[in-house]
Amino acid sequence: MLGSSEAASRPRFRYPDPSQLGKGHWSRITSRRQQLKPLSETAKLAVKDVLLMIPGPTNISNAVRSVMGEAQVGHSEPRFQEKLVELLQLGRYLFRNDSGFQYAFTGPGTVAMEAAVSATVEEGDRTLVLNSGYFGHRWTEINGVYGAKVEELTSPFGRHADPADVRRKLQGTRYKAVFVTHVDTGTTVVNPIEEIVREVKAAGALAVVDGVCSVGGVRLNFDKLGADLALTCSQKAIAAPPGGLLIATSKELEEVIVKRRSPIRAYYANLQTWKKVMNDPKVYFSTHATQLMLAMRQALLEVKEEGIENRWRRHEAIGESIRAGLEERGLQMAAEPGFRSDTVTGFFLPEGKAPEVQMELRLEHMIEVARGLGEYGGRMIRVGHFGILRQDQIEYFFEALDAALHSAGVSPSTA
Repeated sequence: MLGSSEAASRPRFRYPDPSQLGKGHWSRITSRRQQLKPLSETAKLAVKDVLLMIPGPTNISNAVRSVMGEAQVGHSEPRFQEKLVELLQLGRYLFRNDSGFQYAFTGPGTVAMEAAVSATVEEGDRTLVLNSGYFGHRWTEINGVYGAKVEELTSPFGRHADPADVRRKLQGTRYKAVFVTHVDTGTTVVNPIEEIVREVKAAGALAVVDGVCSVGGVRLNFDKLGADLALTCSQKAIAAPPGGLLIATSKELEEVIVKRRSPIRAYYANLQTWKKVMNDPKVYFSTHATQLMLAMRQALLEVKEEGIENRWRRHEAIGESIRAGLEERGLQMAAEPGFRSDTVTGFFLPEGKAPEVQMELRLEHMIEVARGLGEYGGRMIRVGHFGILRQDQIEYFFEALDAALHSAGVSPSTA
């Protein structure tokens, strides 16, 4: 179980402070900008608003934006309740979940994670977390809150969770549940989820998957996967505003919930309570963020219109373009080859240069990227490339990145 001193010692992410860049930074931007040729008009047309290329939230379509601006809808109105039923069916389509149960309610990804743990874990249960990054460790923290005897199988930074290591770990101890992050946005690693789930189920444990940064952008077929729970949220590959969550559960897990020794300890993040609402949207438990849920429905309609297979292929093509562009520029990627995500990519710069490049992209090119978390904040850039991102926007990003690297004095030989 995670001790409080260990939790307190872990580095916490902090947003960049422009004042830390120093006065010289701004003069360098001004002088170097004069040496650069202007960005092409074609590239400029790729962005009308700020281009969000952070690991979420992402840009949303005009149709999704329009839904957010419509007249307020009441949560008890029949028209909202009807569309909530549609949203649940669209969630099934997104997850490829025809065999299990589907949830959709208001809350960020962390609430979805807490709902997963609170439903699965009881006081004293032995659980295993496959920690391949910042959000893998979050599974450990939540398990500790709910009284689990939690252990971690930790991968080095940028490395995937090895199914062979998982198999060996499971042979030695009986665990009730194993928690894994499909794509960890902190390290940008994609784990071999099919092989991992296969090992977990062979050992007789429940398999719980954080798909926040994968579902809708990286191949995940819930029925074929055989996991017991998979979750995601609205602001990443779905391309809706933040604040909505989707959870798919297996019949096995639903039976486990019914046969619990003790009630679920969560109040809001309680799947037993939400199941009543999912079965009958007229049942009141908590007021939905109605406009948000309707916007998520619209975004999922667009997913279905594109087709989930086509959407997976588009994300794969964009991921390949991002990786190829970084390799051409001699920039080292954070994740090991073969396990680099099609939704988010991290790459390294010389220490202290990440804030400069991030700020230059923001102020001069209307592009938002993220820095690394914790100790990697000064030398790692993380780029989200999911949702409705287009190929011409990728081209614009690299044109802007070249200018930002030049402004920061970064060349392939120093990266």
